[in-house]
Amino acid sequence: MRFTTVDLREQRALTVLRDGSPNFYMTLGAINAGAFQYVLVEDQFPKARKYQPMMSIVITNNSGENVDLQINGQDYAKLPAGVIWTDTDSPVWSFKIINNDATNVAAGEISVNLSSPPMSQSEYTRYRTLYS
Repeated sequence: MRFTTVDLREQRALTVLRDGSPNFYMTLGAINAGAFQYVLVEDQFPKARKYQPMMSIVITNNSGENVDLQINGQDYAKLPAGVIWTDTDSPVWSFKIINNDATNVAAGEISVNLSSPPMSQSEYTRYRTLYS
C-alpha cells in the first residue's frame, strides 16, 4: 500500500495526538519594573511547530515580585511571588509575562515549561473509532 502525502500527514498528526510532545523549557531573562517579556512559541522553539498548539503551560515564579500573564494576547492570570502555576485547558501560541511590581525580576527567577500532553487511551480509542 502506497502512502500519499496526505496519508503521511494524517498519520503524523495522529502520532502527535497519541504520544504528545516533548517538554519545551525556558528560563526568562531579567524583567525590569513595568516591562515585559513576550514569547512566540514557534520562534522560541522551532521544533515545537509540529506539536502546536501547546496545551500545557507551567510557570514557576521564584522571584519576589508579582507578575501578570497574558496568553495569546489576552489577560489570563496574576502570578504572585513564589508560586508554581499551571494550565492544561487552553491552547498556547504565545505568552507575555508583565512585571507590574515596583522592583525588577532577576534573570532566571521565572521559568516556563510548555508541552502537549498525550491523549488518554480512551480518548485515543474513541478518536480512532470515530475518524478511521
